[in-house]
Amino acid sequence: MTSFTDTFERKEVKYRLNAKQHREVLDALAGRMAADEYGRTRITSLYFDTPTRDLIARSLEKPLYKEKLRVRWYGTPTSGERVYVEIKKKYDGIVYKRRVGCSLTAACAYLMGRVPYENACVQNPLSDQVQQDEALTLHSIQIAREIDAFTARYRNLRPSMYIVCERTAYAPVPGADADGLRITFDSGVAYRDVLAGEREAGSAFHPLLGLGETIMEVKTAGTYPPWLVEVLGGCQAYPSSFSKYGAAYQECERAAGTRFVRGAFPSLTSRKDNRRA
Repeated sequence: MTSFTDTFERKEVKYRLNAKQHREVLDALAGRMAADEYGRTRITSLYFDTPTRDLIARSLEKPLYKEKLRVRWYGTPTSGERVYVEIKKKYDGIVYKRRVGCSLTAACAYLMGRVPYENACVQNPLSDQVQQDEALTLHSIQIAREIDAFTARYRNLRPSMYIVCERTAYAPVPGADADGLRITFDSGVAYRDVLAGEREAGSAFHPLLGLGETIMEVKTAGTYPPWLVEVLGGCQAYPSSFSKYGAAYQECERAAGTRFVRGAFPSLTSRKDNRRA
C-alpha cells in the first residue's frame, strides 16, 4: 500500500470547458498524458463553514489569502475506509493543502463531536493497518494541530455544503514533455445544501454546470508546456475563477431571494495518496 501525499504546494488553474473545447484538449493529451490507474472516480466533498457561511462569502471577495475546511472522499467509503480532512489555502495564486487521512467515522467524531484527533483515530480505526499507522504519525498529528487552530479561529463551524463530481485525472506518460503536470476533468458537478437540509427534509442535489460542460483544472508547480499553451489558445479556453462551493453558495443565495454583492461581507480577520491530488 503506497502512502498518500498529505501536503501540496502548487498552482491550480481552472477552465470551464464546453463539449467541443473538452474534446480538443483530450485530443491534445493523446500520447502526452493518460488517465491514471483509478480512472473515473466519484468525489464527494463536505465543506464546513459558520452558520452564516462567512468563510465562503469572504472567499468570493477574492482576498489575497483565503482558506477552506472540508472532508473529502472517493467512491462510497465504508466506516473503516480512508477519507481526508483537509485545509485548503490560497495565497497570491498558489494553493497549499494540508490533510490527514482517517476513517469516515473518525472524521465525523473529530470535526462534529469535537473529539481530539488522536482519540478519534484510535476509537474509530481504519481497516488498513498501514493507513492507520499513517494517520497517527507525528507529521499527521502536526497537521491535525493546524486543523485544530483553524476550527478555533472560526468558531462554531458546521457542515455547510456537499459538492459531488465525477473526476478523471490525467498524468504524464513516460518521456512526455509534461513533467510535474496534472490535469483533472470534473463533470456532473452538483451540490446539496446541508444547512437548508437541517430545515427541509430530503434536500436534493442540484447541478452547477450546463449540459456538456466540464471543469478542467491544470495543476503544476511550474510553467505550462508549449503544447498545452497552444491547444488552450486554439480552442479559446481561458482561466475561470469558478469555485464549486462558491457557485453553490451563490445559487443558495439566489434561491433564498438574496443578492450576492462582492465586498458586502466583513473581514473575518477582525473576528475572534499521491492517488488523490
